[in-house]
Parts: sequence; C-alpha cells; structure tokens
Amino acid sequence: MKKLSALAFILFFTFSNAQVSEFQKADSRYERKIKSLYKKYPKPNDERTKQEWLITEEKISAYKNALEKISEEEKKMITDALPPMEPKITREAEYEAGKAAFQKLLNEAVDLTFLNFAVNPYKINLKFTLDSKGNASNVKVKGNNEDVNAFIEAAFYRIRDKGKWKPAESNGRPVLSVVNLPLQLNFSK
Repeated sequence: MKKLSALAFILFFTFSNAQVSEFQKADSRYERKIKSLYKKYPKPNDERTKQEWLITEEKISAYKNALEKISEEEKKMITDALPPMEPKITREAEYEAGKAAFQKLLNEAVDLTFLNFAVNPYKINLKFTLDSKGNASNVKVKGNNEDVNAFIEAAFYRIRDKGKWKPAESNGRPVLSVVNLPLQLNFSK
C-alpha cells in the first residue's frame, strides 16, 4: 500500500510540475504576442487595444484550461480516502512558516499587471484539501473576479512546493482535512 501511495505521489508531482510549465508557456506566448503587437502598433490605437484584449483573453483561457487539467488529474490521484465519519480535528492544518508568510508568498506569485488590475485589498477565500502527508490539492479561490481568481489559483500551484503544510491532526495522528483561508491580497501597479 505504501508503494502505491508513493507511486501516486510521484505521478501527481510530475503531472503538477508539467501543469506549472503550462502556465509558463501561456506567459511566454503572451509576452511574445504583445511584443509583436507593439512593434506593429507602436502608438496606442483602437486596433492595438482590440488585439491586446484578444491576447489577454487567450492567456486567461490558457490558464483556466491548465487549471481544469490539474483538477481532473488530482481527482484521479487522491491517496487519502475520507473516513465514513470525519474525525474530530484536534489541531488545525497550518503553513510551516505561518499564515502571513504564506500570504506574502502567494501575493508575490500573482502577476496581474497585464490586466491593469489593482483592487486593494482583494479579498478571497482560498479552499483546498490537505492530505495526511501535507500535500495540497483541489484548490479553489473565491473572490469578486473570476479571471483574477484563476491567476491566484495558478499562483498557488506555482508556490505549492516552496513551503510545507503541516496536516491537521486528530488525537496526534495526521488526517485529511479541508483548509479554508480568508485572505486579503494587494496588487500594486
């Protein structure tokens, strides 16, 4: 059973890294197309604005598609099964360096400059499943802007391996839990 769990984790890790590269590919395509557009239209005009919007929509769509793929793969690779009756949590899951450090790391990973988005503070509710080994999956972000939420969710996947989550405990034993974090992120231009 341990070998099967280890194999599932390795496959999950490999797949999630491949998906992070999908975000990088989308960023690269966006940058390349924007540079080309700015060469063609050095001064702002209606056509440039229209094309900028189409390129931005393409990037948003690429991110959302990558997130959908991650979600589908995570559903296939869940290693912890929910018990018939949820155990009483005696210690909540927590980020090793603390909530403030996690929030700062997440905030720094989100780049919305291409959207000209600057709502400060932007309030979200971040929800994800944390297995008994501290692996996060099934990430969902709820906030006022669906597109911004997708980029925050993608940022979570980008930083997922930059820190460690301590799983929740039930009577001293690590257990599967759902982490629900209300956060305020600041996006400056």
